Amino acid sequence: MKWSDWPRGTHVESRWHSIVSRGQIPHAFLWVGLEGTGKTPLAWTLSQALLCPHGRKLYPCESCETCKRVERLSYPYLWFIPPTGASLPLEEVFHKFHQVIQEQPFLSLIEWELLLLEKKGVLSIGIESVRYVQSLLKLAVPNSAWRIVIFWHAELMTKQAANALLKVVEEPPPNTLIFFLSTRMEALPTTLRSRCQIWRFPSLTPEELSSLAGEQLSAAYLSMAQGSYGRLRRILDPAQATYINALREWLRGILIQESSENLATAIDTLAQAPRLSELLLMGVSLIRDHPHLSLPQKAVGMELLLKLADEIEANLQPLLLLWETTLALRTQWRLPAFDKSWLSG
Repeated sequence: MKWSDWPRGTHVESRWHSIVSRGQIPHAFLWVGLEGTGKTPLAWTLSQALLCPHGRKLYPCESCETCKRVERLSYPYLWFIPPTGASLPLEEVFHKFHQVIQEQPFLSLIEWELLLLEKKGVLSIGIESVRYVQSLLKLAVPNSAWRIVIFWHAELMTKQAANALLKVVEEPPPNTLIFFLSTRMEALPTTLRSRCQIWRFPSLTPEELSSLAGEQLSAAYLSMAQGSYGRLRRILDPAQATYINALREWLRGILIQESSENLATAIDTLAQAPRLSELLLMGVSLIRDHPHLSLPQKAVGMELLLKLADEIEANLQPLLLLWETTLALRTQWRLPAFDKSWLSG
């Protein structure tokens, strides 16, 4: 893996080189930013650089046995700790995560949840995971090699787990680096955050998203992605195309006061979407960035779609809720003529 393989890679490389040159490698990082901005692959690349015996901790040579094992996630002193579900065997979960993340470095929490639980469930990083890490850190490491623990989506760590981990973060074993990758810094206790070096990862620019996708993207797609390549990847997934088009046709139909027959087709399709709540959040982005809606209209529309997403998460009737929201939006959005290509181009 190269630093330049990932968004903002050269920036992270520069910061890391500065730390190494000063001899001030921290014992814990807290990396915070929107999901899909590259935190996971960059933490993985940094780990490879630190563990490589030939790169002076600055860059991975990519050809030695250590680099190859790190890239395969078979190196014995590098551990990803993802959130898991209750009663699932930890080692089995970790092994599955290592397999999946190699294929999808921008794996989303929703995708992991579906893979692990096959349906909606509750994921967390619990006390069992922390005890597992504590047992790993007691193992002897040959030749004073580094060992690295990466907590993926650390915002899902339970309070009990965070408290149990505090002593390890305060007084880690020698040559140990712990990563907390999180979308919400405030979800972690202040006592834990204060012992970490915090790096913030901004949303990706439209240019960066287009570069990663390998094509120039429409304004609507960029709006829905919200600066996240993980979300953009799901938007561009051919399996999602039908539902993405239905979302845009639904909003477009409401805006231009289209016939109920056409709206019904879009709503029926949306109601079958496997990730409807996430689609609705994409719809919030489209409303926020629409050039012809007034601020009050945007506020009402975004509020209604966020409420709808919450109700869908609560397993309420999607078809009925979509029609209720349609009627509410039609009442609120009475617009003069405007460029109708925004949601369909």
